Amino acid sequence: MKLLSTRRRLLATTVLCAVAAFASGASAADTDTVEELIVTGSRIARVDTESAVPVQVIGEERIEQQGYENVVDVLTTLPQFAASFGASRTQSTFSGAASSGLNLTNLRNLGSNRSVTLINGRRAPAGNIVGSGVDFNTIPSANISRVEVLTGGAAAIYGADAVAGVVNIITDTKFDGLEMGASYGLALAEKDNINPSAFIRFGKAFDKGHLGATLQYDYQGFVSCADRYLCEHDFVWNPPAAVKRGAGTSPADSALSGVPPQGRFLIGAGNGLAAGDFTQRNGSFTDSGGALIPFTLNLDGYDRNPKRALAIPTERVMFATDASYEVLPWMTAFLEMNYGSSKTQAPFEGHPFQSTTDLLGSLPVAQGGLEASIPTTNPFIPAALRARAVAAGDNEISWLERFDQLGLRGANNQRQTMRIAAGVTGQFDTLAGIGSNWNYEASYVWGRTTLDSVTNGLVARDRLYNGLRVEQVPGAPAGTYRCTDPVARASGCVPLNPFAAFTPAMANYISVNAGQRGETELENGLAFLGGSLFDLPAGPLQVGVGLESRRTTAFLDYDDPINRGLVTGNRTFDNPEATFRTNEAYIEARAPLLKDLPFIESLNVEGAFRWSDSSNFGKYETWKIGGDWSPVPGLRLRVMKNKAVRAPVLSEYNGGSQTAGNINDPCATERYSANATRAANCLSAGIPSSYNPATITRQGVTGFVLGNSNLVPEEAETLTYGLVFNGRDADYLPSVLQPLVVTVDRFQIDIQKVITTTGRQTIADLCYDLSGAARAQYCALVTRGFSQIEGVGYALQGVNDTVDNLGGLDVRGVDLQVDYGFQLGDLFGDKDIGRVNFNAVMTFYDKADELVAGSTIDLLGSAGGSTSDAGFLKKQGNFTTSYSNGGLKVNWVARWIPKTKMSPFAAAAVPEVPAYWYHDVQARYSFNDAVEVYGGVSNLLDKDPPFFASGTAGTQALDTIPAYYDIFGRQAYVGFKLRF
Repeated sequence: MKLLSTRRRLLATTVLCAVAAFASGASAADTDTVEELIVTGSRIARVDTESAVPVQVIGEERIEQQGYENVVDVLTTLPQFAASFGASRTQSTFSGAASSGLNLTNLRNLGSNRSVTLINGRRAPAGNIVGSGVDFNTIPSANISRVEVLTGGAAAIYGADAVAGVVNIITDTKFDGLEMGASYGLALAEKDNINPSAFIRFGKAFDKGHLGATLQYDYQGFVSCADRYLCEHDFVWNPPAAVKRGAGTSPADSALSGVPPQGRFLIGAGNGLAAGDFTQRNGSFTDSGGALIPFTLNLDGYDRNPKRALAIPTERVMFATDASYEVLPWMTAFLEMNYGSSKTQAPFEGHPFQSTTDLLGSLPVAQGGLEASIPTTNPFIPAALRARAVAAGDNEISWLERFDQLGLRGANNQRQTMRIAAGVTGQFDTLAGIGSNWNYEASYVWGRTTLDSVTNGLVARDRLYNGLRVEQVPGAPAGTYRCTDPVARASGCVPLNPFAAFTPAMANYISVNAGQRGETELENGLAFLGGSLFDLPAGPLQVGVGLESRRTTAFLDYDDPINRGLVTGNRTFDNPEATFRTNEAYIEARAPLLKDLPFIESLNVEGAFRWSDSSNFGKYETWKIGGDWSPVPGLRLRVMKNKAVRAPVLSEYNGGSQTAGNINDPCATERYSANATRAANCLSAGIPSSYNPATITRQGVTGFVLGNSNLVPEEAETLTYGLVFNGRDADYLPSVLQPLVVTVDRFQIDIQKVITTTGRQTIADLCYDLSGAARAQYCALVTRGFSQIEGVGYALQGVNDTVDNLGGLDVRGVDLQVDYGFQLGDLFGDKDIGRVNFNAVMTFYDKADELVAGSTIDLLGSAGGSTSDAGFLKKQGNFTTSYSNGGLKVNWVARWIPKTKMSPFAAAAVPEVPAYWYHDVQARYSFNDAVEVYGGVSNLLDKDPPFFASGTAGTQALDTIPAYYDIFGRQAYVGFKLRF
């Protein structure tokens, strides 16, 4: 608190000193002066809002056209944005349960940590506790005026992380009146995915200021996988093999999980007996002849998907208020407050317990891990199973069980974000006789996001271990049992019978709810001054200077059972509290060089430089330099080169977690001969080319992924250049061309010292694809061992990974936007029959290379990817046609996804996904600007999403990419607005 108070006093002193300096030579700006604006990408106010960097504006009308209640859903449909893997309402893997429901942007497919989201040009706290991405679930869309998207490096103006660009949310701080509205939507076929929403907002403009407030509620309902063909059954597809859904006609055709609710019990291979793998069927362990029933996957396996969510329920409550007051003719004080709360539930099937891998402490047996196996002295063991185990020389029985009888797993998450921005801003003609048209701001932003996540359906490993060690109570009637360990008995140990349904006492004893709590806090002090320093022959030299101080503190604490590996699932370490302080100073300038000459309508240059001093990562500089040239009215060419940085976030800086997931064994039969080196290394490890790991082995490869406090910031150089044609300024052209606006921009993004993991799949592959010392560093992270299920000693069991500054990323492409509009009456004799507008936005990628571990991975031309690397679509388009006439507005939005590969890592046999078109329509009618009604249909043609081959959809659990391909089917919505 002392530090916080000191910083606030420091900021107040800065503000007062700045204001005093301004006041000493300021005179009030003329009221009839043309208003100057600060555009995204610069702190210099200008009449000409054109910029040397590409800025796309998504206005309120565009937001309304698509019927989304969350503005991030509108952004995601634009080709500059990509799927935000691992954090969304439709991301249902259990490993992402605590992050489920986040709504983050992924600009240029570079991840949510490589762009900056601003509210009215000022920073906002992260929604992801261990990252830097802002959660749009906490921002009310009802009072958003527009969203400005700068696609290019902007670190010299906005500081670290603005590598891909900036998303600047501009709220309506001038609204005058009362407005309220509500809407309701749902998926038509199954009547699910319900989406009721309501808002009310108030604004009052008075003599010297403004006061406004907005309250919004939004709910998105649960959608079960059981109700959609996409994921109603477990799914396996390894082309050219046929798609496998649920149980097949033979074990080889089954896509089921090998961990069933009725249990699966493994007998060893001692005394020369064959290994046994048994289960119960229809409540019996033996068949009609008295023989134990062997586990058969297609008959006894478990279909997981019906218990999974296609989309998790999300409830949002958001409040925003703003106030401004003109203290002096050249000074206006302002205050903004935002509050957002989101609640999500992420249900998932019961935990797939495996005694051989669910070890106490998540440690190998050699390091103290205990296996909760079943001693042959357990009195509940069926006689036939006990006899088989004793004959095999086993003292204990390893086992597997899907703990559905304890209820579904899942995380109940609540996030709350609070943001306060306050300060003073203003304009004046001159500063102590120097220059003209000065603008300034001195502001302070405080923000905090908290996460409270509780995961249910967990099992206490230590209690399970103790509860399986059972003995007869001495002197008690036969069949009266107790736990063997007296310490466990004193703690309430309940004897467990894993061969029958648990009693309530048994279930309560081993069931545990545990979770995590975290917080991230932002303090950001900003002061800048900009204006025209003096006049050049072609216009004023504009300059801007500024100071910025930023402090981010974050932590994420896990409950002790998770932290110590005492419960089933992945052991996860705390992210201890870390504080990142950055002090910065910057200078910016824009100079007109020539004007009003033949073929030089205007020629301008601009640049900026920022000095940064980070408490954790030392000193670094960022810069930009560029300019624009207009040879004739209506045509402008522009170029901008930037250097940007990205600082590590908390999840990369410290902490770490155990993980388990599908790793394709490089020595499996279908991958064995990928190259001669691999085949030789696999053979030398004693692995035959015929080895075909069981599905449960492939899906259960564990490992730890750890943070790294020795990271350094990423460094990026970005280059954008292109042209803007605005026919509205070209009166020398035929009138038919004057409504045409075209922008074409080339972008190049080269990131070095990329903060990432090598990727567990890549590590496993490189262990067998390299030789010598290069190979040894990867093989040290790979563990093989005995699999009781397969009866082999070389099963892939563990792969570890660490975050580090690895390699680079080189992304290049072109953005194209075309706008055209006209009055229909111009075609039909000046009749007033309405206006038609067309808009097309397209992005074309021609390079997406990732350098990892000395190898280049081509990510271009894929929709999916691996768990660590997402592919880049080669091209994508969004096309809008709108018609308006009086109070009537009709919109048609078409979205195009081209034919694409499923994954950069997919085998040649994996087919491509065909091109997809989605069509959304909407109609609105406004009665005298007081009442507006609207309705629309999304995915009008009810297009089903494509299936992705197993392992090609990245971190998505749905075997498709929901951010690209609609998973709900045809959806409809209706709504209204009332204005007073």
